[in-house]
Amino acid sequence: MHRIAILLVLIAVQTASSFAAQLDIAIIRFPEPKTVEQLNADLAGQSLAEITNADRTVTSVAGLKGGTVLYSASLPAGAPATSTRLGNSRADTEFALKNGSLAVQVTLSEGVAAGLRKFSSRTYQGTAPLPAGSPRVISLRTIASKTKSVTKDKSEVRDTTTTHALIAQLR
Repeated sequence: MHRIAILLVLIAVQTASSFAAQLDIAIIRFPEPKTVEQLNADLAGQSLAEITNADRTVTSVAGLKGGTVLYSASLPAGAPATSTRLGNSRADTEFALKNGSLAVQVTLSEGVAAGLRKFSSRTYQGTAPLPAGSPRVISLRTIASKTKSVTKDKSEVRDTTTTHALIAQLR
């Protein structure tokens, strides 16, 4: 009987500790091409919640400066899905954390799906190992585009490349 009580207490402690963990998720857009290895090295020892506590990345690490925070959330690791709405913007987050691996999907929606306004949606998703501690890149999307700028009757087309990184940290 004593052993059963001890086992039940151990199971309760393990269950409570898995739900007490926090999962930080962020989507950051960088104005230049990045690699997973480079970003993971720059993120080592950093706090994702502190880096993404503003519209731009807040850090002294040169490789992380200049990023635009598109989405940031701190969620209990036991909550499989959340939805956040602010004005005409919405963020839907679904994730599964199993055996040290995270599968996550974040959908960012803007606008209203009724009337004359347009509704746009972008989905970021990925699966990667996520040990507790430093933030890790879950997925990376590099987008090449052309932008047109006009200054004093001069028209110029520039090639731009941005990197969108889906990053998570289990703490």
